[in-house]
Amino acid sequence: MDNTKRPYSAIKPGEILKDELDARGWTQGDFAEITGKPIQAINEILSGKKSITPETALLFSEALGTTAEFWLNLETAYRLDILHQERRRPDNVARKARVYSLAPVKELTKRHWIGKASNTEELVKEVCAYYGVDDLEERPKVAVNFRKSDTGLIDAPSMLAWLRKAEIEAKKLACGKFDPQKLKAAIDELPRLSSDARAASGVQNRLCELGTRLVIVPHLPQTRVDGAAFWLDKGSPVVALSLRLDRIDNFWFTLMHELVHIIDGLRSAMSYLDQDIVNDPASEAERMINQRARDLLIPKQQFETFVKKTRPYFSRNNVVAFARDLNIHPSIVVGRLQHEKLIPYTNLRNLLGKASVIFTGK
Repeated sequence: MDNTKRPYSAIKPGEILKDELDARGWTQGDFAEITGKPIQAINEILSGKKSITPETALLFSEALGTTAEFWLNLETAYRLDILHQERRRPDNVARKARVYSLAPVKELTKRHWIGKASNTEELVKEVCAYYGVDDLEERPKVAVNFRKSDTGLIDAPSMLAWLRKAEIEAKKLACGKFDPQKLKAAIDELPRLSSDARAASGVQNRLCELGTRLVIVPHLPQTRVDGAAFWLDKGSPVVALSLRLDRIDNFWFTLMHELVHIIDGLRSAMSYLDQDIVNDPASEAERMINQRARDLLIPKQQFETFVKKTRPYFSRNNVVAFARDLNIHPSIVVGRLQHEKLIPYTNLRNLLGKASVIFTGK
């Protein structure tokens, strides 16, 4: 006898039970009353969601005039058939490996960015839906469009997932028509919104009026992503920030850095991902963008004049007064002084606020 042959589809014990109930003209409610089992339990056994236990098998045997072994054997055969069918899929492990190569599954599930899957096929559907692809072999569009600002294509699962979430959130925003000239004209004034929390919280609305979407997406573990600049289409630029360092000065510096990317990429609509942005990159082009971002926050000449008049002692009062003159948050001045190594990173830390407070109040 060939013991390897299995049913094409596993037969649920519930199907046999339903036939028995139909033959007697009993409803699920009737059978629940007879056996003393909750009707929900009967319903779940009929649908295959709940297993038949030895205790339940004994109740069924007494009610239906069968043996308890009959129901236990049906249950065991059904569960074995399910396992055999799973094992017969030669690509099951490979498909699961492919999913994990595309997405940090546990983290996405934990954050409810994808639904919880009970098997590989459900997981494949969740991840494909998340990336907007039809199958696992289709490279997510977000991966095709992006290049890291320093080293090649985006391929790390966590980076792909973060970028895709930024894209998803950006598509939810209904913003005005993008006008590059208006964005160029407004970029010098945006840092003035940093001067107080209420004004700063309006930066998203202000950029949206200029046709530029700003989204905040918390970074994923094992990434050092700070921000990204990309386009939903040729007329819809997006800035995504992670608030990884959660400092007001870093928020504004990263924002200006990404906006410079957008202005520079108007013709080519290029997309960028920036990691560990506080450290000067190897790329000369990126270093120049960093400097432009700093100068947009604090004009170079004014900063140099302040340093010349104030060094070597940058007191709290001097920093606060200079920030007030520029109408920016004092943390931006502190961050610049730290970056230029004019003060240690331990100095004036009481002037550094959390950027997350601006958007979440936490």
